[in-house]
Amino acid sequence: MVPPVVIALAIALLALAGFGAVTAFAFFASDLPSPEDLARDPLAQSTKVYDRDGKTLLYQFEVERREVVTLDTIPQLVIDATIAAEDKSFWTNPGVDIFGIARAVRDDLLHKDVVSGASTITQQLVKQRIVGGEVTVSRKIKEAILAVQVTRTYSKQQILELYFNQIYYGNQAYGIKAAAQTYFGKSDLSTLTVAESALLAGLPQSPSVLDPSQPDNVERAKERRSYVLDQMVDFGAITVSQRDAADAEAIKVAGPQLTTITAPHFVFQVRNQLAQILGGDESAVTRGGFKVTTTLDTAKQEAAERQVKDSVESLHDKNVWNAALVSVDPRNGEILAYVGSVDYYNRDDPRVSGQYDAAGIAQRQPGSSFKMFNYVTALKKGATPATVVVDARTDFTGRADPTRMSPATCGYCPENADLQYHGPVTMRQAIRESRNVPAVKFLSQYSGIEDTIQTAHDLGITANIDPNTIGLSLTLGAKEVKLVDMTSAYGVLANLGVRVTPTYILKVEDSRGKVVWEHKDYEQKRVLDAGVAWLMTDILKDTTQPSKDFIFGSWTNIGRPAALKTGTTDNLKDVYSVGYVPSLVTGVWMGNANGDPMSSRDFSSAMGPGVLWRDFMKEVLDGVPAADWERPANIVQATVVAAPGAFGGYGSGLLPSNLSPFSMTEFFVKGTVPTQTDNWWVEGCPGPDGTRRIALKPQERAPGNVWQKYTDEWIRSANAGARSYGRYSWNLIGSEPCPSPSPSPSPSPSPAFSPGRTVRPSGTPFVIPSLTLPPFPSGRTLAPTPTPTPTHTP
Repeated sequence: MVPPVVIALAIALLALAGFGAVTAFAFFASDLPSPEDLARDPLAQSTKVYDRDGKTLLYQFEVERREVVTLDTIPQLVIDATIAAEDKSFWTNPGVDIFGIARAVRDDLLHKDVVSGASTITQQLVKQRIVGGEVTVSRKIKEAILAVQVTRTYSKQQILELYFNQIYYGNQAYGIKAAAQTYFGKSDLSTLTVAESALLAGLPQSPSVLDPSQPDNVERAKERRSYVLDQMVDFGAITVSQRDAADAEAIKVAGPQLTTITAPHFVFQVRNQLAQILGGDESAVTRGGFKVTTTLDTAKQEAAERQVKDSVESLHDKNVWNAALVSVDPRNGEILAYVGSVDYYNRDDPRVSGQYDAAGIAQRQPGSSFKMFNYVTALKKGATPATVVVDARTDFTGRADPTRMSPATCGYCPENADLQYHGPVTMRQAIRESRNVPAVKFLSQYSGIEDTIQTAHDLGITANIDPNTIGLSLTLGAKEVKLVDMTSAYGVLANLGVRVTPTYILKVEDSRGKVVWEHKDYEQKRVLDAGVAWLMTDILKDTTQPSKDFIFGSWTNIGRPAALKTGTTDNLKDVYSVGYVPSLVTGVWMGNANGDPMSSRDFSSAMGPGVLWRDFMKEVLDGVPAADWERPANIVQATVVAAPGAFGGYGSGLLPSNLSPFSMTEFFVKGTVPTQTDNWWVEGCPGPDGTRRIALKPQERAPGNVWQKYTDEWIRSANAGARSYGRYSWNLIGSEPCPSPSPSPSPSPSPAFSPGRTVRPSGTPFVIPSLTLPPFPSGRTLAPTPTPTPTHTP
C-alpha cells in the first residue's frame, strides 16, 4: 500500500503544476539545505583494526558498518539490478519520477500490490543524507525539490556512487561493499553472481523484513529477488535463461553477523591511543574509515591467552580466579601480547569481572616487584650490589623497645615474609631473597622516598604517588600501579636504561590509504645510566638461576639469561611477576577482581605468576637464539668481603683484610668500588681462657645510629643461637662492651660460621646443597695486620 504522504505528494505536485507554482515552491524551498550538503559531510566508515601483520582483523569501530567504494569498482550487473529494482528512469529523470508516483497511487487505489516504490534513487539518497525520515507531506515535498536540485548539481554517476555507499541494506550493513561482505562473505564485488546481485538490489526497499539471514525472512527475500530478476530482464540486463537459473538458486548467506572481538582489552587500548593520535576526536574513530595496524603478535597473543587460562584453572584450589599478562618489546615499546583478564566474556563471577581490564586500567599493589625502583635509586646514589645493611627486626620510628616489639608498640615494623632476620646482608642477597627489612633500610639510608618516586615515574609508572602518605612502605609495593606500567618500566632495564613509550599501534592509514601516523622515529630517552641498569639486571638474573637463588630459581628458570622480580602483598590479594630477556619483557598479575585473598598456606608469587611467566616466555622464545646483555664500559669488578654462593651474601662488602674469612668478586659502576678495608671482622671478646676468636661487628650506616638498639638485640639473640635458621653459627660483637670472662675449661676452636641446611619454606620444593666456605681463622690470638692496597679489575 502506498503511504498517504505519497498520495499527498502527488496532489501537491499537481497543485504546483496547476497554480501558484512559484509561490508554493518559494514556501517549501525557503529553509531547504543546500544540495552541496549531499557530499559535504563524509560518510561514516568502519575503522578496521588488524594485528601487526595486517592480516587478522581484530575488530571494527563503527557507528555504521561501511566501506566506501568508487563506482568503477561496482560491477555493471549490480548497477543494472539496482536501477531495474528501484528507479528504471534513473538515467533520464530529473530527480523525481512523476509517472512512478502516479503508478503507485493508481496501484494503491486499485488494491494492487505495490512492488515498485514511488521514490527515485536520488530521492532515497536525499532522504538518508539530508532531510531525514520524518513522515510528513512537507518533508516529502522538500525531498522532491532537493532531488531535483541535486540532479542539477551532480552527475548521475556521482549520485549513483553516493547511493551505493550510503544506502542501508539491513543487518548493520551500510553500502554495497558491507552488504556483500555481510550476506555473502565477499569483499570482492566482482565475484557477485546474478542471484546475489538481484538479492542485494532488492533489500533497500525494506531491509528489516527482507534480511535473508533471518529464517522467517527467506521466503519474502526470495519473492523480492524474483521480482528484481524480472525487472532486470525487462531492463535488458540479463536474459530469460539467466533469470531462470538465478531464480532456481537457493538463497545461501554467510549467516547472521556476530560481533566478535579478538584480544578485546588490547583493542580497547588501541581505541584510546587512536583517539589521541586523531587529536581526541572520538567520532573520527568510529566514522573515519581508518585502517589501523597494531603491534599485536597473534601467535604470542594466542599463547598468552591459553597460558593465562590454563594457569588460573590449575590454581582454583588456591583460590586464584583471575590473571593478566602484558608482553612488550623493550627496544621499540611495541606491545606484543595483552591479556586483561582470564575470560573477557565472564561477567557473572565477581572474582573474574572479565570485562574489567586488569592489565591497563586496574591498579593493584605490586608487592616486592616495586623494590626494583628503590634499589635502582640506591645504585644511582652510590650504593652497590655489595653494600650491606643489617636485616634485623626494626621499628623505623624508633619507638618500640627491641625486646617488646608488637603491633601495639610498633610505629612501623615491617616483617620479612619468612619471619627470619639474617643480619648483615648485601644488596644482592637482599634482592635474591626479597627481604623486606633490608629494602626499607636501603630506602631510608640511600634512596629516599621522593627520589625513588621520581625514578619510578622516569621509568614509566604513571600512578600519582604522594610521598607524605606512602612513607617507607613505598618500597614494599603499597602503592597501586598498572601492570602495563610495571612491564614497561622493567623494559627500561632490559633496554639498558633507555625508555621507549609503549605503543599499541604501528600505523594508521585513512580511507584512501594515506598514512596519517606511524610508529617510527620514536623517542628513545635515556632515563638511567647503562651501568646502573646492567647492575640491576645482573642481580635480578640470579632470581632465575637455581644455582644462585634457592628460593625462586627452580620456579623461574627458562634455560637462558633472564632477569625477574616477583611480588606478593601482605594479605595475598595480589601476586606479581615481571621479568625479561633483552628482546622481551613480560609482566604477570594474579588475584581476584573482587579482592578475595588467595591461599596463604600453599601459594606464593613464585609458583603462581612466576610459573606462568616461565611457561609463557619459554613458549614464545622457543627457536629464538639466547642472548645476554653486553657489559657496559663503566662496569668493573672488585673483590669484596661477602660469603659466596646462594646461601652467602653476608659480610661487610668492604675490601678484604687479613681477618676477613672469605671474599667474592662483585660488579660495580666505576667510581663506586669500596675504598675502605674491612673493619667488620675484628678481635672477638675474650673467652674464659683469654683467647679471642675472630668476630663480626656490624657497623651499619644509619642517621644518628637510631637503629643500633635493634641491631644489638639481633646480635644478642643471634649469639644465643636464635638466628641460625639451620644456616648460620654466629660470633658477633655489638655496641656493648665485652663481658668479663669467667674461668672455665678452654673450648675447642670453632669457626664463627658453620654452613648447614636452611629451613625449607612452605610450598617451595628445593634441596639445599652444602655450602663450602674458605678456611676461617679461629681459636688464635689476633695481632694487628697491615692494610691491603685496594684493587679492582675491569
